Amino acid sequence: MTIRTMARSTWVVTPNKFLDAGQVAALRRIVEAQRRGGDRYDVRNAAVVEALFGTGLRVSELCALAVGDLYLKSDSRNVLVRRGKGGRSRLVAISASLAKYLVRFIRWKTAIGEAISPESPLFLSERGGKLHRSAVHRVWKTALERAGLPMHHGVHATRHSYAVELYRRTRDLRLTQRLLGHSSPNTTQVYASLLDEDVRKGVEAIWAA
Repeated sequence: MTIRTMARSTWVVTPNKFLDAGQVAALRRIVEAQRRGGDRYDVRNAAVVEALFGTGLRVSELCALAVGDLYLKSDSRNVLVRRGKGGRSRLVAISASLAKYLVRFIRWKTAIGEAISPESPLFLSERGGKLHRSAVHRVWKTALERAGLPMHHGVHATRHSYAVELYRRTRDLRLTQRLLGHSSPNTTQVYASLLDEDVRKGVEAIWAA
């Protein structure tokens, strides 16, 4: 269920808006299995899903990524988000495993003849331009269906899932806020609220025998 506060019309993230760790693992296994088949779009789609889960980017931000926006050296593993929401740019730190994955993806792009100049789109559409938001939504829904996961999840669930897991691991609200590109900590607070252990224990105890 989605709850909206009347005073500020703020949508609140509820547990059915993100995937748990088991669901994320199942979905990633499916797209990875498809990638191994070698179809160019399955390879691209797997990289799209990995990047979404590994960065927490909005779909529009992911579609706008160019090859030159990746900083994948061991001492500086970051993705540059140019003109994110509100026109703000930011660096998003990524894991070593995602950096290695993207290095392999760029090598694959080179091998099949895709351009890898700094200004070239990271994810190409079927027409050779930037991947469109609608295409990412189709990639996501196909992955959900193949993994046997609930189809009500929109692709924005990758961002919610990233945020929940990041906060679960770090318990650092300011870090989570910065990596998500939120201008206000109030926006990020919902993720902390979802994982407040005292709240969860209290909820489970209601009407307990």
